[in-house]
Amino acid sequence: MKTYWQIKPTRRTSSGFTLIELLIVIAIIAILAALTMGAFTFAQQAASRNRTMAAMTAIKGALERYKEKFGEYPTPVNPTEPHPTEATLYIGGARMLYQAITGDGDNAIMLKGAAGSVVSDGQIDAPELENVIDGSMPKPVIFKYSGGYYFMDGFARPFQYDIGGSAEAVNPTFDLWSFGNYDPSKPSVIGYSAAIKKDETQTGAWIKNW
Repeated sequence: MKTYWQIKPTRRTSSGFTLIELLIVIAIIAILAALTMGAFTFAQQAASRNRTMAAMTAIKGALERYKEKFGEYPTPVNPTEPHPTEATLYIGGARMLYQAITGDGDNAIMLKGAAGSVVSDGQIDAPELENVIDGSMPKPVIFKYSGGYYFMDGFARPFQYDIGGSAEAVNPTFDLWSFGNYDPSKPSVIGYSAAIKKDETQTGAWIKNW
């Protein structure tokens, strides 16, 4: 029988990772990171759509109250006014919506066939109080830029609007929509003609009231 000092210690093998094992670990980390980013992006998109739909609900209700008060839905002075940085987007309708609903200014609204003259300044002055339709619109909906204010969707872009009865309108009342997650590098996903607006293959990602 061997005593403990006679037993030779066994040789320990290296516990380091092999190159293949390191590559496998890196691949797993990359996959997990991609899944996490994908889930985060999906959550962001879903939140943006929810904000857009909530804002649209508030705007549609305010437009109905505008019609009750003034007998008609508001019409933008310049519906094709281009966005200051994304020329393919229009802001004329979004500017008009801001003024018609908040009462702040009226130079973006057609009033009895002519444009108003009051420029938005971000405040409701005494003469404007009688024009307020909804003074509680959520602040994230209101965007200030060099030319004034407009209503923006959950993707930080202007809402789109056409008055009913116009050549490009789908509804007899008004068309209100967002292009959703608009990609400026793919201008084909946006459009303003009635033909495009009625084409579900092009408008499937839009958020619209028709």
